Amino acid sequence: MLKILAVIWQSYYNIVLQVSKNIKDLSLKVYSARVLDAEPERLEEVFKDMEEAEIIFLYRSNEAVWEEIEKRIKSEQTKAKVVCLGHDPSYWMLSNVEPELLSKAYSYLVINGEKNVTNMFRFIVNKLLDNDISYEEPEQISWEGLYHPDADRIFTNVDEYLEWYGSRRFLGTKVSRNDILSSYPKGQDADSLLTERPTIGILFSRHYWINGNTEVEDLLIKELEERGFNVIAAFAYSVKDNALGTKGSGEVVLEWFIDRKGKPRIDGFIKLISFFLGTSREKRMDNTDVASDGVEILKRLNVPVFCPVSSYYKTIDEWEKEELNLDIGWSIALPEFEGVIEPVIVSAQVEGEESERRKMPIRERVNKFVDRICRWIELKRTPVNERKVAFVLHNNPCASVEATVGSAAHLDSLESVAEIMKRMKEVGYSVEPPESGKALIDEIMNKKAISEFRWTTVEEIVEKGGAIAFIDKEKYMEWFNEIPEKTRLRMIDSWGEPPGEHKNGIPPAMVYNGKIVITGLRFGNVLIMVQPKRGCAGARCDGQVCRILHDPDTPPPHQYVATYKWLSREFKAHAVVHVGTHGNLEFLPGKGVGLSSACFPDIGIDTLPHLYIYNADNPPEGTIAKRRSYAVLVDHMQTVLTEGGLYDELMELDRLLGEYEEAKRKEPARLHTLEHMIIGAIAKAKLDKEIKILWHDKKVCLSELSHEELHQIPFEKIIEEAHAKLSLIRNTQIQDGMHIFGKLPEGDRRVDFIYSIMRYDAGQELSLRKEIAKLLGYDWEEILANSQKIDPLTGKAFGAISEEIDKIGKEIVKKVLMEVSV
Repeated sequence: MLKILAVIWQSYYNIVLQVSKNIKDLSLKVYSARVLDAEPERLEEVFKDMEEAEIIFLYRSNEAVWEEIEKRIKSEQTKAKVVCLGHDPSYWMLSNVEPELLSKAYSYLVINGEKNVTNMFRFIVNKLLDNDISYEEPEQISWEGLYHPDADRIFTNVDEYLEWYGSRRFLGTKVSRNDILSSYPKGQDADSLLTERPTIGILFSRHYWINGNTEVEDLLIKELEERGFNVIAAFAYSVKDNALGTKGSGEVVLEWFIDRKGKPRIDGFIKLISFFLGTSREKRMDNTDVASDGVEILKRLNVPVFCPVSSYYKTIDEWEKEELNLDIGWSIALPEFEGVIEPVIVSAQVEGEESERRKMPIRERVNKFVDRICRWIELKRTPVNERKVAFVLHNNPCASVEATVGSAAHLDSLESVAEIMKRMKEVGYSVEPPESGKALIDEIMNKKAISEFRWTTVEEIVEKGGAIAFIDKEKYMEWFNEIPEKTRLRMIDSWGEPPGEHKNGIPPAMVYNGKIVITGLRFGNVLIMVQPKRGCAGARCDGQVCRILHDPDTPPPHQYVATYKWLSREFKAHAVVHVGTHGNLEFLPGKGVGLSSACFPDIGIDTLPHLYIYNADNPPEGTIAKRRSYAVLVDHMQTVLTEGGLYDELMELDRLLGEYEEAKRKEPARLHTLEHMIIGAIAKAKLDKEIKILWHDKKVCLSELSHEELHQIPFEKIIEEAHAKLSLIRNTQIQDGMHIFGKLPEGDRRVDFIYSIMRYDAGQELSLRKEIAKLLGYDWEEILANSQKIDPLTGKAFGAISEEIDKIGKEIVKKVLMEVSV
């Protein structure tokens, strides 16, 4: 019997393995490249099979093991016919057969399906071994379609699917499909069948449909429908390819999820494909424009885009014990470029026979994911005047204690919340906003609407009105018992039995008369809350009972969990908004990505839609918030930056340096006096501890040299270093106040803000500062590189000239803004 050896990319392994079992007149032995990469000792078995095989079939992927396989084939020890395919045409060069055969074999494989893959091997044998084994031409199978597990066919027309879907919902009733359709006005299309219930669109890979591995999609559809959603599920070949005739995922979205009037047919979109929607054979994933193409498609769709995580590398058992490090790039990071949300893991691999793997759902995580979708759609469909929103302010523990309420990086969080609430009232929310940020913080502190800290006890909080709710033990135990046992035990070990008890000298956290106290202020349908204490209990705050903000092991106290559960389950907030960078929910113990029900960020955020007002210049920690607490990041402008400039003693030193340069040309007799005055001014400005000079082949501070030693140094060297230091100070950008969310800088602050952006030319050919310098007769690059130098014509240091250029630049910006506003 003819022997064929196949080494296959894992994605094709299952189907080729199935063919090897069913094909009777060929001996086909199959290896998974993934398994060989993990178990390189099995390569010797592969090499032995190579010597006996008449045909070697390879589908090359990116594993390191391919280098060893390629080396063996190129060593001429292999006498077999080699058919090597792969997503990269350069891989095909390892073949020793005609290109036409490779092209046709690739067609069989890409179209996929057991029948086509079987005929691919029969075709290869027929052509390469002069064997009369029969084969059929590639069978054309739909590249895209509308799928439902209850349907006996695939739909390629959305109207047909919607009519089938609408009539299916009335199966078992006395109402016929024709009665349903006739109840709509004439000319009404099938979209009318979906109007009374929200609809979710699902996009998944054709690969899973054609290989019969739709367990994840089937469970998602079932769970969504049981919660009252309509579902339109479509599969697509991920890449638009005109040669193959594929539409690609982006075109499918536009054709089937948007109606003829340009309105979305769906209320939410679940994207189960990691490829960007704009990917095509011409625009591959590494094209810088392809992600933005997908974003434009999603803008037209204009609905929330949920992108759960599927692990391609880990089994379900492995995921429960390990991190998903290998999956981050493909399954999490890439989709983020299209602005998707909700990275809840819903599936991982399950081992089958031999090296077979199937993608299978993690049922509990699927339920969590669907629950979160329900809350997003509820937010969308709830009238504005009925929506409930909770704003959570941060409070950095053990850092001035109460003084840090509402702290945020580069953001005036208190004034921002007050302004947001005013805007909410304007658009119809039921809210009575505070007059200002100051009024807000005054009310928080007067009512002690915070967790207990050094100067505050739980009794004082209750007495002054800072308690917004009390959670009895029975209610909390309902929530607590949902948490996996191992996680409950961790909390008990740190903080005692619920609702909290004395433990290792630490008192219970925020417990009053046996009930957990929830703090905050209510302004109609809007709550303002200070984030609960992350890692300490009681009013004592002396460092002995505190646990650090980012402690990877210590669980939060019971009150922390109770607060977020109460927001979600009792107050029933439609959304929670964390204000400013950053709180600590996303840094609680648990997995880095692909969280489980045992991870504290997942426990805390529950099913709440989560918005997070976050500093745009902190993407690393923002990414943590997005992946671990399912946050939708809403970035904000930076604070206004302006030049530090010179003041007081620094201005006096600068004046003396100017006099020195002028005296060199006009009054040389004054130089000696000025030298003494400059040395004194340097010391008075405390720059003698910062200015370093070369002394006996070693850089030392001026303050380390005696009076006599100073006068042994060429004074021009001291002058240069002084100019360089002043140039650095006068041109350093400093923050001017804090940003208020939604407010643009005005007047001179707007000028400063715009110019602080324009001054960073980053080596660009077109640069405002370069052009101004050129008009003044200078080379901007020389000024930047030699801030200590003196212009011999004007006697000014290059640093001072740079400052003048910035002043002129601001005047130009100011003039342009004035003309634009006219």
